[in-house]
Amino acid sequence: MRFSLMTYTVAPSQPGGLQTLEEMADLARELEFEAMELSAGNLGDRSADEFGAICRDRGLAVSCINGPADLAAVDQGDFQAGLDQARGYIEMAGTLDCPVIMLIPGRAASIEDKPRAAARIAEGLQQVVTEAEGAGVTVTLEDFPNLLSPYASIEEIRYLLERVPGLRLTFDNGNFLVAGDDPVQALKAFADRVVNVHIKDWEPDPDRRRIQCADGTWLRGGLHGHGLIDHRAIFAELLKMGYAGYLAFEYEGIINHVQATREGMAYLRQVLAEVRQDRGS
Repeated sequence: MRFSLMTYTVAPSQPGGLQTLEEMADLARELEFEAMELSAGNLGDRSADEFGAICRDRGLAVSCINGPADLAAVDQGDFQAGLDQARGYIEMAGTLDCPVIMLIPGRAASIEDKPRAAARIAEGLQQVVTEAEGAGVTVTLEDFPNLLSPYASIEEIRYLLERVPGLRLTFDNGNFLVAGDDPVQALKAFADRVVNVHIKDWEPDPDRRRIQCADGTWLRGGLHGHGLIDHRAIFAELLKMGYAGYLAFEYEGIINHVQATREGMAYLRQVLAEVRQDRGS
């Protein structure tokens, strides 16, 4: 397993975020990441070619491209726009020699609208996955931390994976908690479909503003090793299932994001080394 830095984590909009793609890549190189995961919105007015050159100059691969593509839309024009946005990520993946994209394919208008939205998303993903396979790109979605997203729980993810056979999962180690599911059980359920992993942590949100869970509690991003996630158990399960892909570092809390990345990565590397030693691997 190799670590990747998500551009979203240290983007300019974050507390203490970095101002340029070059600075992000310099931090990744300094902290010995092997790749970067590009949140497409972080390109700004820069081109994919520029981002690719920035990464290559620093010996970094591009592990994944993630971005929104509204495939839940009722309006046919909006639905086609979502398909076109997804096609743009496929083209970008070719430019960056990136094997994986992750779509955030929209949400329902209400809890009652989730079955319709899920079926519509499946329809769109079937088209996107077929086109991506022709380009040698793997399409994923993640368990998303919003109760209006019909891909937040194990049951909802299973529905989409069953209806879109070529679809794969970007496993987020924390987001299943929002829907009330255990992350390790989710890994066991989807072991053969996981091709990318996001590693975050959560802490209780005293302001009740960030992420609302199915049980009514509220979460916000936490510092790795100081929050609610059992990283040791997740790493152990990933090793057990033979996962050999990227672990994309993600922090979305309230402290300086560069400092949180430094501290969080030191913790995660130590835990992963200890789990490997325990397993004799």
